[in-house]
Amino acid sequence: MKKILRINLAKKEFSLSALPEFCVNLGGRGLTSRLVAEEVPPGCDALGDENKLVFAAGILAGTAVPNSGRLSIGAKSPLTGTIKESNAGGSAAQKMARLGIQAIVLEGRAETPLTIKIDKEGVTFSSASDFSLLGNLACIAHCRQTYGDGVAVISIGPAGEMLLKASAISVSSPDFLPRMAGRGGLAAVMGAKKVKMLVIDDSGGTAIAIKEQALFKASLKSFSEGLLGHPLTGGLRLFGTPILVGMINEMGALPTRNFSQGQFAGAEKISGESLAELVKSRPNGETAHRCMHGCVISCSNVVTDEQGKTVVSGLEYETLALIGANCMIDDLEVIAKINAACNDIGLDTMDIGGAIAVAMEAGLLPWGDANKALALVEGIGKGTENGKILGHGCHYAAEQFSVKRIPTVKRQCLSGYDPRVLKGTGVTYATSTMGADHTCGNALPSPANPSYNPSAATGQGPVSQFLQRYFAAIDSLGLCLFAALPPLDMPELQKHLIECVSAVLDESLDDQYLLRLGAMILEEERKFNLLSGIGPEQDRLPEFFSKEALRPGGTTFDVPGEELDMVHR
Repeated sequence: MKKILRINLAKKEFSLSALPEFCVNLGGRGLTSRLVAEEVPPGCDALGDENKLVFAAGILAGTAVPNSGRLSIGAKSPLTGTIKESNAGGSAAQKMARLGIQAIVLEGRAETPLTIKIDKEGVTFSSASDFSLLGNLACIAHCRQTYGDGVAVISIGPAGEMLLKASAISVSSPDFLPRMAGRGGLAAVMGAKKVKMLVIDDSGGTAIAIKEQALFKASLKSFSEGLLGHPLTGGLRLFGTPILVGMINEMGALPTRNFSQGQFAGAEKISGESLAELVKSRPNGETAHRCMHGCVISCSNVVTDEQGKTVVSGLEYETLALIGANCMIDDLEVIAKINAACNDIGLDTMDIGGAIAVAMEAGLLPWGDANKALALVEGIGKGTENGKILGHGCHYAAEQFSVKRIPTVKRQCLSGYDPRVLKGTGVTYATSTMGADHTCGNALPSPANPSYNPSAATGQGPVSQFLQRYFAAIDSLGLCLFAALPPLDMPELQKHLIECVSAVLDESLDDQYLLRLGAMILEEERKFNLLSGIGPEQDRLPEFFSKEALRPGGTTFDVPGEELDMVHR
């Protein structure tokens, strides 16, 4: 029986019980959003005692379904004011599943900083006062040394302790590298609750019991073979997500110079091909790396220095787009160092990339000055005046530096796709329940759907609606986004995936299960936001996207408001 672990931080008490009826058969984003919607007052202070921080394993966590170990983290966001789910790879979700725990709920706040250890015996509390402002790398190293190699570590860096609104939560990978749940400032919620580290030890845990073994094994085999045979898998294994740099730049949609241009002259220097060459030239570098057990894609990487010491893992497309092109930085080595600093301090590289760009536009530092950008980010961890401004994210930084072009929706920075070219993604940015977030429904062109025109002014609303529902369900399964893309091209893979879920839940599910689940999640999230005072009038992109033509193509975001409004009907 899957259980919910509630931890009362003020009293240092915990309870472990069966999932409540309203949470049965949910996991991941579906479960975090259901618990937040049911138990958190929509109008509460996101950094106050009434907010709750929920960690949820996906429905498929702990099973042999490939790439199914992502951890969802949910709360009311201090950045956007909306309901929020951010997810990451790493080891935590699978270890929770082996302990029979579907969700961990942190309630209230502790008086002093805590480390919380969770194992089959229950929960133990210890002081984390000695680890004040310690970076995530040191937190992970300490927990590994103290508790052994069989644990997963969920931690916050200085940014979370400082309650900065662009702060991110770290989840350790099987080889104890940080993977970031970056969006929405949820590390500030964890910091407000005075929890520095969660340690999950699944020693003595049990395998997931699946009643429909025959169905599961047959469906698993078919799904795994289809996933491995899809051309996307091979490309990601070679170059990872940075493979997108060249493609998006060629389309004219690569955010450049604070979203004023769509192509970056230095794109080739920060491309997936250039990164792969750099990584291969270094001792211990890895171009194919897994952030979780059971991954068959290995789209991550490990960037090392000339002595073979790890600089960062992994350097992803969004970071290259926002900290690279958007800031006109073409030095891969320094981008990797900025990424590493963000991971250690505990920051969302997308919102920080947006914040650096508006600081450059304000004249705080020159465009493309990689070393000054690195110094600014390091200043966030040190609590400098400008560091704190940047640490609250792109929107706040723009306001403080009097910059008018602010590429945010609901105060969250857009990711690495300009909506004046990729207009379906623009609709998702505008209408997502969580602020600008490409993972909620990124509408990229695909050879499997040649009739779709991502730059058309109409027809984008239904595309975004479908993708938002689909990926809300995928986040609930705990499935990696890249394992969820091939089923969009190959409907038979969706069938096999749903059959795997059916076997795990011991419930008959039809071929509309994923879209029905996603629609339910979005409806609940939307209701929470409406009660928080965030309505349809905020489902819009900043005006400059419709007024300023994107260079060099000259396009604007011209999707009619009626299409934006239909997404949540």
